[in-house]
Amino acid sequence: MSRLIDRLPTPEKVREKELIVFSRSRVGTFSLFQALQILGYRPYHMYEVVIQGVTHLQLFEEALRCKFLGAGKPYGKAEFDKWLANYDAIVEIPQFFIEEFIEFYPDAKFMIVERDVDAWERSVYNSIAEPIKAGKTFPLNVIQHIDGFIKVFVTLHDAFEQVMFHGKGLDAGMEDAKRDCILDAQKVKRLAPKDQLLACTLEGGFGWEQICPFLDKEIPKTRYPKGNAPAEFQALLKTVIGPHIRSSIFKVLGTAMVPVVGIAMLAYMRQ
Repeated sequence: MSRLIDRLPTPEKVREKELIVFSRSRVGTFSLFQALQILGYRPYHMYEVVIQGVTHLQLFEEALRCKFLGAGKPYGKAEFDKWLANYDAIVEIPQFFIEEFIEFYPDAKFMIVERDVDAWERSVYNSIAEPIKAGKTFPLNVIQHIDGFIKVFVTLHDAFEQVMFHGKGLDAGMEDAKRDCILDAQKVKRLAPKDQLLACTLEGGFGWEQICPFLDKEIPKTRYPKGNAPAEFQALLKTVIGPHIRSSIFKVLGTAMVPVVGIAMLAYMRQ
């Protein structure tokens, strides 16, 4: 099966990977993404996937489906180098590729931050659950046939749900996902070189005092970022999706779908 990654040009330069973060989504990863930018890294995180647009959304989905859902040959080092060529710190994405990132980037530093699994579950329902459910309901399930960005955004979150929740759906598969949180953290601590690994907990305090000594960086004077609370996450989602919804309204102008789709889109944007 033809893969998107194979059709992309080989990059002229691949940045050395300095830091690999295996923390799951909803374990302070967006704050860490922002912190790494302050420290001078070029980090890659789900936020960056969305900002970079359709191709990056497709690559993430393809990597997931190839490894877990039999969609094609799983990504190797050459594929990850091509996808992540412009970044030197990879956050969140490695949670799905633990063995690969430890093998492919042995000189990097590694990080894992754990969180109480019940607190993680509550955070998932306040954030990730929204785009997963929204993609299955009106109007996004209609707009995805009109707007290419919305289509890959929806199908990527479908892949997330299948992989993270073992094909059972978010609700039925939540206990499996919580168990994976624990087992994957144990795997990271077992496989990553001990002298290259920072392992800590979100509840135990996680900020400049923990990461800067490990990364051999001076502690900045600025406050450690505290972003991506559920309200901020939802605002970001609307900021990203809103323009595509508005654009889709104009694409269907002049058709019989206008009254239904237009009203539903506007109602969604006001939520």
